[in-house]
Amino acid sequence: MHYPAHGANAESLYQMLGLKVPETIIDLSENVNPAGVPQSVRQAWTSMIDAVSHYPNEQAEPFRSQAAQFHQVIPEQVIAGNGAAECLMVLACYFSGKTVGLVEPSFSEYRRTLLQEKVQVEQILVDDICTYRFSTEKLKKQMAKLDALYLCNPNNPTGVLTSKLQIEELLEYGRKVECAIVVDEAFMDWTDEVESVIPLVSKYENLIVLRSMTKMYALAGIRLGYIISQRAQQFAGLFPHWNVSGVAIQLGCLCLQEHLYTEDARQHSAKMRRDITEFLQEYRCEVSNSSANFLLFKLPAIYHPDFFFAYLLKRGVVLRHTKNYTGLDGKWFRVALKRPEQMNIFKQVLKEYVQNN
Repeated sequence: MHYPAHGANAESLYQMLGLKVPETIIDLSENVNPAGVPQSVRQAWTSMIDAVSHYPNEQAEPFRSQAAQFHQVIPEQVIAGNGAAECLMVLACYFSGKTVGLVEPSFSEYRRTLLQEKVQVEQILVDDICTYRFSTEKLKKQMAKLDALYLCNPNNPTGVLTSKLQIEELLEYGRKVECAIVVDEAFMDWTDEVESVIPLVSKYENLIVLRSMTKMYALAGIRLGYIISQRAQQFAGLFPHWNVSGVAIQLGCLCLQEHLYTEDARQHSAKMRRDITEFLQEYRCEVSNSSANFLLFKLPAIYHPDFFFAYLLKRGVVLRHTKNYTGLDGKWFRVALKRPEQMNIFKQVLKEYVQNN
């Protein structure tokens, strides 16, 4: 059975599985902020019509400079992309013909984009899923044979946060063996940012950080991401001209000012995370130690994951399957943390499944 490669594609999922689409769907497979776009974006939306008629700035200014100021780096260390997805394609092109290690399970687009550019991919499985624990020494031995290592922090799909100290140890070693470290921080803005490695960019030439505006600010339909690195200008020629739209540039600038909005989102996510974790543990599920706006869980072995997934789909609750996550093999599910009323429906349907099976 073929499953969609990503979440946020509920209709295609139902079609592929041959299931009737319910009248109401709660899509917990995508991790976009349930609050929707900030109010400042709604208020400014109609005034952005003029940007549609003009070519955007090729360096995505003034967003690039404002993002640099936001992260306290210099503008030359920032390069913007048409979503983090385009940035991943550019990085794959940059490492074309080389060898890259992936700490798994992790975002499936790393492997897809790298293989597309004929990169040799080496997988390194973590020692424990719920804590996303891995041996730094074991990783160093692998790095000696790699041109780059990809880390997702917080990890997708577990939501687990790796400490900046542990990543810096890898950066130090990577500098010795000429191994770059790509740290995808697409969900870092759901944390207090303490473990972000962006403050290390000026110190380590081999550090490449990827950020996304999609999840926190609900800009999935706009597409805006960026890379922060001393190597940023080396990537510039790999992007197409005018790759970031004028509308995206303006929206990005507005969103970087939304400090209260992001703090509210973090607090809501933390509250939902505690609630859903406690609920799942009551039903003897294994639950990841997430710091993001989603978490990963696995039902007790007596329940068949495919039957559970189908049961929820028939009742309009869509989880993110893990069929295409290395090391998870469809036995785990990722659930986004949405509005309380949506999470209550998820809890009720899971409770019904357990009672009926």
